[in-house]
Amino acid sequence: MPFIEATGLGDDYEDQPVAEGNYNLRVYDARDGRNKANTCDQIVAILHIESEEDGTPVNGAGSIFHYLTFPATEDEDSVKRFKMRDISRFLHLFNVQFEKKGLNSEDMIGQTATCLVVQDEYEGNISNKLKLPRA
Repeated sequence: MPFIEATGLGDDYEDQPVAEGNYNLRVYDARDGRNKANTCDQIVAILHIESEEDGTPVNGAGSIFHYLTFPATEDEDSVKRFKMRDISRFLHLFNVQFEKKGLNSEDMIGQTATCLVVQDEYEGNISNKLKLPRA
């Protein structure tokens, strides 16, 4: 293969976590699936931080992945309540329509909210996560 010219390959293109604070957020995508252990359903909501001036995604701010993990049959009651509380808080904050029997994850896409975003460290990597308010 011949040499392919691509100016800027050595530049840093990694997204950076934002400082803790309240940010305008938009649900960019919502993906249905299973958790890593394959024991229960989950929705992965992918959020973008938006500029206060014009609502465009903030350049260089990484996407925030928020996992809505549904209770598994074998979960203890306290775990079921925790999972359902997190889902309920997210749905209320982003004004997502739902029914007692469930929801359509596609209804999340495009929804907006302002929420506290905090930094989280996992295996040496710092990312952002939501600190959801009470519903």
